[in-house]
Amino acid sequence: MVDTSTYHLMALTRVPGLGGQRIKKLIRTFGSPEAVFEMPTEETARIVGVKPARALAAFENFELVDRELAFAERHRIRIVTFLDDAYPPLLRHIPDFPPVLFVRGAFDLGAARYLSVVGTRKITPYGREAVHALVEGLQGAHPVVVSGMAYGVDIEAHKAALKAGLPTVAVMGTAFTSIYPDAHRAYAEQIEAGGALISEFWSYEPTDKNFFVRRNRIVAGMSMATVVVESGIKGGAMLTARMAFDYNREVFAVPGRVTDTYSQGCLKLIEEGVARIYTSPSALAQWLDWDRTPPPAPETPVQTRLFTELSPQEQKIVDVLEQTGAEHLDIIAIETGMPVSEVSRLLMMMELNGVIESLPGKKFKLA
Repeated sequence: MVDTSTYHLMALTRVPGLGGQRIKKLIRTFGSPEAVFEMPTEETARIVGVKPARALAAFENFELVDRELAFAERHRIRIVTFLDDAYPPLLRHIPDFPPVLFVRGAFDLGAARYLSVVGTRKITPYGREAVHALVEGLQGAHPVVVSGMAYGVDIEAHKAALKAGLPTVAVMGTAFTSIYPDAHRAYAEQIEAGGALISEFWSYEPTDKNFFVRRNRIVAGMSMATVVVESGIKGGAMLTARMAFDYNREVFAVPGRVTDTYSQGCLKLIEEGVARIYTSPSALAQWLDWDRTPPPAPETPVQTRLFTELSPQEQKIVDVLEQTGAEHLDIIAIETGMPVSEVSRLLMMMELNGVIESLPGKKFKLA
């Protein structure tokens, strides 16, 4: 069970018209979330206005909180509020911060050096190489890699962190009733083991496209810096970069050829002065002063490289790739005599273990 402060803070987020800033003002004025509910309407109206104050006075739907706490207990979800030490420090300072986060994974979100890595869902080989070189090159700085677990640059950032033994945080655009995209469910389990999955959405809230925009502000707001690896002129990564810029965070963009579609967004961010040119992990670490200052000590051990002894099934896959150099998922399944679903699962684990590398078009090769 959560304490009474967390319980009442969760309830405050369900009151119509009370966003994070108003909730913060009420708590600052009256001392605690539970005290807010005890105040006369005329007192709370002085702080947030008449309409939200009346909504607060009329609020009785504590059953929503009870149901959410029951859901959280069933699904191993922690409740972290902006009043807790375990809340990402930088995130509580953005104007539209989420007062409550739902968290899976034991990683202490309050003691971390966060770096967000975002970009297009249609990642190119150049972008994939840039992501892995960035993350691997920052191992000595011990950052926590943040992204949104989407296709493309996002999932490559998480995979690179897992491969490098660095903690990683996936900010979800859905409630914990679903993992989106479903194809990344196995990665989500690995991220949870080596870092955390976080969401601000309650289990009864149906997924909406605007949730992903709200997700982006958390990605931008919790990190000291955001790196855009590849992006078109429009898209979620561009929005995240501009949010980070607006939040006074550092923004870096990986430059590319002027003729490449998914370098256009990065070049535009650099041209407009929103982003600095990313050139190397060492240059980024130096700019952020990570090369001279030690990171906060983590409360929980980070995931180390997974055990890499091959199973008989994995050895079959290795044998195929040794003969062909690179092969499509469907052909690997035919050659090994295993179902595509099983081969896909094995390839995912082998990639996390550093045995194989994925290529565009569902092709794979030995690492």
